[in-house]
Amino acid sequence: MFTKYNNLDLLELFWSETESLTGEMGDGEVLYRRAIGDFKLTLFIYSYEMKCNVFLSYKDEDILSIELDNISELRKNEDQLYFISSESVELCVTFGKVFSVKFEDK
Repeated sequence: MFTKYNNLDLLELFWSETESLTGEMGDGEVLYRRAIGDFKLTLFIYSYEMKCNVFLSYKDEDILSIELDNISELRKNEDQLYFISSESVELCVTFGKVFSVKFEDK
């Protein structure tokens, strides 16, 4: 199993290319970054471990750190990125004038 995602969708949301965490693009460990004003969002994807880490900072101070396990898919819908585990949404990040992060109730 692995985390499924579309590179083009993430490029559209993050406005940046994929960066490898290890220097080996094919190993499934990548990151994406985007800044909106003083806010910065960083997404680490560990595809073969089915893990994602999301960090949100304001003026270089961390304000949110989330580790998600068993993420089977990242799915884009317009300006939102959904983190899906076993067909249910775990987290939604909205890319607007600022970042909005919403945990889904179970």
